[in-house]
Amino acid sequence: MVHRVSLILGHSLSIFGYIAFFMLATTAPSKSGTIGLSIPLSGDAAELGQSFRTGAKLAMEIYGSNHQLFITDDGCDADLAALATEDMKSQNVDIVLGLICNAPAKIVANAFVESKTPVIVAGARSVRLIKDREREAWNLWRMSPGDDYAVEVAANAIRALWQTTPYAIVDDGTIYGRSFTDALRIKMDEFGLEPQFSDTFRAAQSTQAGLLRRLQRSGVTAAFIASATKEDLLTIGQNMAEFEIDLDLIASEALVVLPFLEEASRVASGLKVVMAPMPEDETLDALLKERDIDPDQQIYNGFAAVQIATQVLGNTELLRQNDLSGIVFETVLGGIQFNENGSSSYNPYELHEWDGEVLAPSKSEAETQ
Repeated sequence: MVHRVSLILGHSLSIFGYIAFFMLATTAPSKSGTIGLSIPLSGDAAELGQSFRTGAKLAMEIYGSNHQLFITDDGCDADLAALATEDMKSQNVDIVLGLICNAPAKIVANAFVESKTPVIVAGARSVRLIKDREREAWNLWRMSPGDDYAVEVAANAIRALWQTTPYAIVDDGTIYGRSFTDALRIKMDEFGLEPQFSDTFRAAQSTQAGLLRRLQRSGVTAAFIASATKEDLLTIGQNMAEFEIDLDLIASEALVVLPFLEEASRVASGLKVVMAPMPEDETLDALLKERDIDPDQQIYNGFAAVQIATQVLGNTELLRQNDLSGIVFETVLGGIQFNENGSSSYNPYELHEWDGEVLAPSKSEAETQ
């Protein structure tokens, strides 16, 4: 049985004084419109969708007084997404936001080809969305960073730090790990800095001493390791300290939670992580604190997506031309500019380094830009 949730919201909530001042200082009158929001409110990704909805509704309080927000549940599921799309079309939405998962993003983009309704993808990251965009004539604009954005940062970090260092590229055998390292090898080949050793370790083991011994025997002194889970990366970091293995290590973003793990104290300083730090915005953070809401990446994403939508709705020329490229949209995530191919300039990934207590921006971060 397929369930769906649709909700249309008006906005007449009172706003704090400092929020009202912020709104007057940064917004202009805009044409009334209906914003369609397609997010998972059921299924495995429901928590992400609910956080996104929270951010979107907060942004509507500040920027959406002239607009309506129509919320649908796509469940990160193709069948639900088709129903959600029908609901949005029945409401004659002027722009569509959300789309945390790839399948709903494709379905929605296809459904709005004829009407040329702009579709702002604020969660799904598939490179395929951009590759298919021109062929399918989608009016799709991916606000979220692509799957390849973290790879780009990792490649630049390796080029900056390991120009003359023998290094390895390692994955955990998962689809994520292999896809990441395959793309990374291609980038390093373009740079003329191929790894001296490659390996795949067996995931979910109590120790990764075998992997570390293989790395030692290979003669490398540095390694990039892509894993889909924090547990394996944490085990590797602990084993390095336990066996006093001197290895310059860069890990994938699953280890972003390291400062919050009880076992973190057993990981030696110096380990680096390619990660997207939690966004910060003084105004939004103050509002979240006032509402007793914990900051969350999806809250920021939902807020930023509505900011973009209201700026688009306020510019009839943008809607007429169906071209959002080349314009910098001001958001809580910073200025976001869409490229002609539909991707965006938003790349929050940076190289961070563990100092025993926190993951701080790496001293070499400026070199990797």
